Amino acid sequence: MATSIPNSNINIPFSSFLDPVTGRPSQEWLMFLMNPTFISANLSAALPVTSGGTGLTTIPTNGKLLIGNGTGYSLNTLTAGAGITVTNGAGTITVASSGVTSVGGTGTVNGITLTGTVTTAGNLTLGGALSGVSLTTQVSGTLPIANGGTGTTSTTFASLTTNVSGILPVANGGNGLGAAYTVATLPAAGTQGRRSWVTNALAPTFLAAPVGGGAVVCPVFDNGTAWVVG
Repeated sequence: MATSIPNSNINIPFSSFLDPVTGRPSQEWLMFLMNPTFISANLSAALPVTSGGTGLTTIPTNGKLLIGNGTGYSLNTLTAGAGITVTNGAGTITVASSGVTSVGGTGTVNGITLTGTVTTAGNLTLGGALSGVSLTTQVSGTLPIANGGTGTTSTTFASLTTNVSGILPVANGGNGLGAAYTVATLPAAGTQGRRSWVTNALAPTFLAAPVGGGAVVCPVFDNGTAWVVG
């Protein structure tokens, strides 16, 4: 008589355990006991996740993956986003970047409000206004003069009284004029281009050396050698 085992997942021999002639275990059973087989598993339902299965009986198509859904698994493919392509093949998934086509909208980064678009060429076009920038914590480096800065981080500046000599010209924000002198108190000549005036010229003549002792107020000019009227 064949032995009946309720578990149909085990591929057992369909012969009597004992040989009717010898009274010993049959050759089929001896071979099975040395190397049992389980190739004929027959499940009526999907093996659940709690037992090590997937809980699914659907054969996945190209590119589908097991994705957790909170209670088990679902079969689904990857979803391509902006600038991304997904190619599903038999046993393969290829993800490639086609470049960011555009990123628009308004955003704030470190207190800086930006609006604009990033193009595929790699150029960032910004619009709107910068706001809330802290020059203490969010800006590094030295702001150059061309951008409205001083070009220096030093807090020591030149004194026009003690560090600058001569007359500040109009081109540099001055009036091109020196202090009023008498002829005798004019500083030594030799710095061409300096201008000043005297308050006691006597009969001044253009481009002639000024003579003191009078009451005429007139401009004088340092020609590099001497002060002359003019």
